[in-house]
Amino acid sequence: MSHESTTMNHDAPMTKINTTFATLGGVCLVAGGGALAAGLSGGFDLKTLGPSFLYGLMFWLLLTIGCFGLMLLFHTTRGRWGTPILRVFEAGSNPIMMVFMFALVMIAATIFKDPLYGKWINASPMDLIVQRKAAYLNYNFFLVRQVIYFVVLALIGHLLITWTKREEATGDKAWSDKRNNLAAPGLVIFFLIFTFMITDVLMSVDPHWYSTVWGVLFAVGGALGAMALATIIAVSQRNKAPYAGKIDNLMTKDFGNFLLMLTMLWAYLSFSQLLIIWSGNLKEFIPYYLARIRGGWSTIGGVLIVTQFLLPFLLLLSPRLKRTPSLLITICIVILASRVLDMHWLVSPYFNINFAPTLSDVGFLLAIGGLWMLIFSAGLKSSKLVVASHPYETFSGKEAEAHV
Repeated sequence: MSHESTTMNHDAPMTKINTTFATLGGVCLVAGGGALAAGLSGGFDLKTLGPSFLYGLMFWLLLTIGCFGLMLLFHTTRGRWGTPILRVFEAGSNPIMMVFMFALVMIAATIFKDPLYGKWINASPMDLIVQRKAAYLNYNFFLVRQVIYFVVLALIGHLLITWTKREEATGDKAWSDKRNNLAAPGLVIFFLIFTFMITDVLMSVDPHWYSTVWGVLFAVGGALGAMALATIIAVSQRNKAPYAGKIDNLMTKDFGNFLLMLTMLWAYLSFSQLLIIWSGNLKEFIPYYLARIRGGWSTIGGVLIVTQFLLPFLLLLSPRLKRTPSLLITICIVILASRVLDMHWLVSPYFNINFAPTLSDVGFLLAIGGLWMLIFSAGLKSSKLVVASHPYETFSGKEAEAHV
């Protein structure tokens, strides 16, 4: 690696990644709207639209939460790996994005409450399992909890983003210490809030079933998707300012190793949940997996084992892949596509015994995604893409080669 490859190239063209996402967001919004219009030609049916809306919501909510968690992790560790991609995490989880996610969750909890949460909202007095959970599965309390979750997350995100900008403006490293002091306990608060949030939004669809690793499993899945997105952006724009000269072999190795770690952790948690529930063989728990190995869902599960674990795991072990931008970007695209399929496998069997994607599934996924990308694009545009004030600079020359 030459010294020139690790220093800023002032002749490099400026990246237009924010414009790319704005355009892509508009295209997805139009395509999603068209799919929804075609799907609604037969009439407006909440029982059909509710599951599709939840599917689209869950994918983009997890991507947002993944960005938020990785932002907290970066400010806690202050490692060089996050310097060029911090703005991606900020744009994907800023307060405006949190308000957007909150609005979607409230739509699910109000307009689609009966098809999604009717099993406990309209539970029979004879359903003792639900009645014993009534103190928590209370509709008004459910709505209040959503407000608390998103207010706390938006406040933490606002402070971290504001303090980063103040450090850039003033050069005062005290702001970095303030971020570090907030982010460390913020990670604990984040995991607690997200565990309750994902329990409310998704697990409560089947109030008879629960999993003790649910929150961590979904947090890791969200982080995996967010890291894949950030890697695609940074590595694909490596020859354009302001990334030019900052994405060296050591940086791409860090990205690849982080993706490998998240892939292994996701597989471990997924298998642990399956092993414990299947070996327990209790009638309240086994139906969760029975629904996902019938009607074509087993095929989707098999595909996910390959594309979300075996393929990324084996390929990311290779140092050559992590040094080859095109290969690293390709595996990140596979990971993101697998996250889309994984959400379908996790959400849709609650409502449909057969694997049969509908136009409303595609429509909500694209329409929500289009709005998400427009907000994401605005977030990227609002600040410098590389945090110039961060004290951890990239290695250069022989020092970088020694670490690769």
